[in-house]
Amino acid sequence: MASGRSRGFLTALVGVPIGLLFLWLALRDADLDAVRRSLGEADVGLVALAIAAFGVVYAFQSIRWRKIASTPDVRLARFYEMTVSGVAVNNVLPGRIGDFLRARWLGLAARMPAGRAFGTVILDRASDLVVLVALLVVGIGAVATSEWLVRLAAGSLLVLVAFGVVLLFARTYISRRERSRRSRGLARRLVRDTVEALAEPLSERRPIIWLGLSFGAWTTWAIAALLIARSLGLDLSLADALFVTAVLNLGSAVPSSPGYVGTYEWLGVASLGLLGIGHEEALAFTILLHAAWYVPTTLAGGVALGARGVRQLRRSRTDRARSLSPADSPPNMPS
Repeated sequence: MASGRSRGFLTALVGVPIGLLFLWLALRDADLDAVRRSLGEADVGLVALAIAAFGVVYAFQSIRWRKIASTPDVRLARFYEMTVSGVAVNNVLPGRIGDFLRARWLGLAARMPAGRAFGTVILDRASDLVVLVALLVVGIGAVATSEWLVRLAAGSLLVLVAFGVVLLFARTYISRRERSRRSRGLARRLVRDTVEALAEPLSERRPIIWLGLSFGAWTTWAIAALLIARSLGLDLSLADALFVTAVLNLGSAVPSSPGYVGTYEWLGVASLGLLGIGHEEALAFTILLHAAWYVPTTLAGGVALGARGVRQLRRSRTDRARSLSPADSPPNMPS
């Protein structure tokens, strides 16, 4: 836990200044009064539909994570709760702490080793990465391109190659060692369990299902972006929306402030600028799009986290009361 706090502190130390820099770049030379007017004239009904679409995105991701984890005893509703709660934590804390907590929650819910649970989160994130990189590469060829986009695509492809190397190492490592042998020490057990989860043999069908669900999630996300654009009177095609989806969600991996504030706005303005959208219109779109998923997930995830805390408190009180129950105490001996 201490290392997690240190990681979060270092990410905040680097990410917050970067986020502020990108926010300044996004706001620089923009007519903020025009942005405010555009936001005030947004079609509320279309925004509500976009928020509902984002809810469907997390449903796709929850189904995919459940299939990766192969834990039918844990209900889909529980996976949905853990997914949204993890997003909420990432919205307010640096360092992707929500992803680590997702692994912790899954381990407790499924009685699964922590390393194995973390391995499912890695595979879950990798499924998103593959689809988003594919959308970005297609978008660069068919929609728009620039030097910074090529760099983003190259960096994302490099991460994919690195992940492939990790998978190859995991399979090689496990094949040369007996799985029954247990490593000593908590850190070594965590690493070994994670490697074992990544090295498990997969049928040809399972990764296809994962990627299909990922494509469904990000296509739905793009539809939500289209609804936000329509609410502001912007005319984007589905191809444009898929391109913007890839840019925003791959670019959010850049170290930034919690909730990707600043980085998100600059990426939105820059990507829409390549599509011929004006600065003020692009900024209004990005702000409204950001708010349409950030606010609901933070509120819903916060409520879910609070409910989980209340349940754990009640459970601990019940266990304490049972331990102090007179029925469990030895009978009084006659004097």
